[in-house]
Amino acid sequence: MSAGTAVLRHPVWAEHRRRVPGAPADLTLHVLPLAQLAPWAFAAADCLTEEEVARAHAGQEARARELFTVSRVALRHVLAHRLGCRPGEVPVVHDPRSGAPRPVRGRAGAVTAGSGLDPTAVPSPELGGASPVRFSVSRTAGVVALVTAQRPVGVDVERLQSEVEADVLLDLLHPADRQRLARLRGRRRAAAVTRTWVRVEALVKGWETGLSRDPAGIHIGAAARADYGRGWSVSDVRTAPREHARLAVAWRTDPAPQG
Repeated sequence: MSAGTAVLRHPVWAEHRRRVPGAPADLTLHVLPLAQLAPWAFAAADCLTEEEVARAHAGQEARARELFTVSRVALRHVLAHRLGCRPGEVPVVHDPRSGAPRPVRGRAGAVTAGSGLDPTAVPSPELGGASPVRFSVSRTAGVVALVTAQRPVGVDVERLQSEVEADVLLDLLHPADRQRLARLRGRRRAAAVTRTWVRVEALVKGWETGLSRDPAGIHIGAAARADYGRGWSVSDVRTAPREHARLAVAWRTDPAPQG
């Protein structure tokens, strides 16, 4: 096998899974290194719709186009593994008003140990094989995070903010969080503010409100994993030093409202 062929091999998705402390069994997180997956993603971009291709080319910066292409191709392949269909068949649709991704459905029971798909991405016994799959995507410099679940879910990954950027975000947070974080100094405060901010973003993505909900009304606190409000949890996810980022996932703990 040539070096070029090795670079373009299809990703082994299990190699990119990341543990989410306390998460339910139907939730799966993939953290994807942009540089490693970009050659494969561009070679596999024929699964994208015309609208997605146009959106990718509409980006003004090459880095933004690369991030979008890699994240959307990877999303289609990860969902196809879970749903039991081809990547180009996955109906990736977003609500026109909120921008929130709509749930998708696949063929119940299509994911099996002998199918060539991810054998760990099985339907949750709690929710049943016909439950819709929810997903959330976040991307930052060098990293794409994809989470799928059979319940509302949100993910956010952000590069570590500079001290100046962290001070801007600090002013947007809940008063109790601002007071707690203001006691820190320098890079330590910047890292802690970034960590708090990704938890806010993960929650508002899960709630499908985005930042139309005022972050100043969302008290995050210092715990690595915590319940928020009624029926929601949010958790930090470990990142590698080379990623220079912070990552969080939020999910609905009570799946009863699923249709």
